[in-house]
Amino acid sequence: MKSKKRYRIAIEDESRLRRVASVSVSPALLWIGGIGCILILFLFTGMLIMATPIRTLMPGYLKKGERTEAKEGLLRIDSIRDAYRINSIYLTNILTVLDTDRTPTDSLLNVTTPNELPPDSLLPSSPREIEFITQMKDREQYNVNILAPLAADQLRIYPVANGATIAEQTQNPLKPHILTPKGSPICAAAEGRVLAIQNPAPEGGNAIILQHDNGFATRYSHIGTPTVAPGAHVDGGSVIAHGATGGAIGAGFFFMEMWYDGNAVEPAKILGI
Repeated sequence: MKSKKRYRIAIEDESRLRRVASVSVSPALLWIGGIGCILILFLFTGMLIMATPIRTLMPGYLKKGERTEAKEGLLRIDSIRDAYRINSIYLTNILTVLDTDRTPTDSLLNVTTPNELPPDSLLPSSPREIEFITQMKDREQYNVNILAPLAADQLRIYPVANGATIAEQTQNPLKPHILTPKGSPICAAAEGRVLAIQNPAPEGGNAIILQHDNGFATRYSHIGTPTVAPGAHVDGGSVIAHGATGGAIGAGFFFMEMWYDGNAVEPAKILGI
C-alpha cells in the first residue's frame, strides 16, 4: 500500500544532537495554512493603514485641506451652473421679446422656475410642527375680525356709495344696514369679479356677490337693477347697481356682507364707515 505524502517540519538542537520540536503536515493542510497566514497579513496591514496616518501616504488619498478645497470647488461649480441656467433663461426671454417675427402668445406659458425643488427634497411636517399649527388655528379662529383688516391692507378699498353710513338700527354687524342718499348708485368696494346675481334676493330687490383678491368676497343685497353680468370683471369704485331699494323718503338702504377666507367679517372694519 502506497503511503500518503507528508511534510515534516522539525527544530533540532545540533549542540546536543536532539530534536526540540517536530510537526508533520499533509500538503493540503500546508496550503490552507499558507493561505490563512496571507489573509491574516492582508487584514492586519489594512487595519494598520486605516487606523494610522500611514493612509495619507497612499496614492490617490486627499489630505484634509485638499478634501475641503475639493468640496468647495464642487459647490462653486454647482453655483456657476445654476447662474448659467438662470442667465440662459433670461437671455432667451429677451430674445423672444425682441423677435418681431414671432407669433404673439402668452409668455407665462414659457416661464419655468429656475430653482425648482424636487418633491423628495421637501421634508414632511414633524409632529411638533403639526401640533403647533393646530394650536395656532384653534387660537386664531375667533380672531378673524382682527386679521381681516390686516389682509385688506393689500386691497384698495373704495366707497360703496356716496355718503353711505351704517344705520343705527343695525343689530347684526356682520350684515349691516347701509344708508345711502336717494338715487346714489351702489359701487364695488374693491376690484374683483362677479360671482353671481340673485334676482330676486331673499332680502328683497336684487343681490350681487363679488370675489376679490386676498381671499375676500362681498355681497350686496336689497339693491336695485344690476349693471353688471355674472363673470364680468369690475374695477374698485365702479357702479354695479342702480341704487338701494326701499327705505325712508329721500334715502334708501342695502345690506352688505363680507367674507375673508370663508369666514364672515364686519364690513364696517374694512370699509371704515
